[in-house]
Amino acid sequence: MLTAFPFGGDGAEANEDPTIYLKGNAKEIGQQYGKLAKEEIQQNVTLFKQTAATIQLDMDYAETAATYEEFLSNENPQQIDQLKAMAESTGVSYDDLLAFNALGEEVLAEGCTTVLASGDATKSGNAFYHKNRDAMRGAAQVVVQVEPEDGEKFIGITSAGYTGIAMGINEHGVSVGNNVLDTWDRGPGYGNLDVIRLALENTEDAADAVAFIEEIQRSSGSNYGIADSDDAAFVEATHTATAVQWVEDDVMVHTNHYILDGMEQYEALDRDNLKDNDWSWYVSTEERLSRATDLMEQATGKIDSQTLIKLSEDQDGPDSTYWIDSQAEINGIPMGTVSTGTFDGSKERMWGQLGQPSVAPAIPFDVDRPHIPDPFLSGKQSERVKETIANRN
Repeated sequence: MLTAFPFGGDGAEANEDPTIYLKGNAKEIGQQYGKLAKEEIQQNVTLFKQTAATIQLDMDYAETAATYEEFLSNENPQQIDQLKAMAESTGVSYDDLLAFNALGEEVLAEGCTTVLASGDATKSGNAFYHKNRDAMRGAAQVVVQVEPEDGEKFIGITSAGYTGIAMGINEHGVSVGNNVLDTWDRGPGYGNLDVIRLALENTEDAADAVAFIEEIQRSSGSNYGIADSDDAAFVEATHTATAVQWVEDDVMVHTNHYILDGMEQYEALDRDNLKDNDWSWYVSTEERLSRATDLMEQATGKIDSQTLIKLSEDQDGPDSTYWIDSQAEINGIPMGTVSTGTFDGSKERMWGQLGQPSVAPAIPFDVDRPHIPDPFLSGKQSERVKETIANRN
């Protein structure tokens, strides 16, 4: 059975098989995607449109979508084919789906806490990548396993309806994810999640992925976390600039502001007025960075997949806005952690959690064979943890 993973920001009951399997060319993948995740895509596009109106989006909605379409028509017309096929099979407007892909990260206020660890910092000596993804409640998440007609196969997590991937790992054990960063340096190019997808489709090790992301035409600000079985690096980027930090025999955390040398000049975040006028996860970027860094430094030398999974479930402190496993209302907008992924390139494996991580035990998805144990689909949290413990290693 080919079905969508219906976990949204508030959680939901799971289908028998929680992975969307996509295979073929861009148009075929769009048709399959739209058919298998129809309700989730409709839900996300509706949420996107309502939120854009609520926050009185301070850019020309139609103009931004048209600029993105013009870029794709010149650089990747196959992606337009995918969007049109997805829109047709889902029953949503192509224009709305295009705008969702061009502006979704900004409108739905995505924020992340990510970790890279390698070498002496880990128990095995291998490299790991981890991402906690925060966004607006109600943003339906899906697990996609993709075999593109021309490219590497991969598995990942994203919001239903995006052509891009929020985090994933390919058949060579290369994992890629991101943190949204606020910058004034913007222009025509791929959105952050499409950069991730294209990197997964086109690279065979971490060095390839770093070079690929440095060279691809990007539209805005992002920090990309990259790892394979041995090596790991963060790439902070804007439309025109990049900086690379290789994480060697160490652990490093990133949240939602520029921290690499030379990149602070591209920061557009106004920290002095942030809490009064912002409704995204930028309000907690400093606190999450500090909390996660402290936890990882305590675990240095012993870090493994379970250390990172436990990080995703952290709820420390009196204000849930600043939890790593976030659940909060920020300036009137219900927000929270909607999905997490922990990636081990040496095993070509992703541990995925959807919904609130503290109530969803991490389940491994092999690149070639995802497996969801039955207890994940029903029963109390304590029962699921007990029955899935063997799958958490």
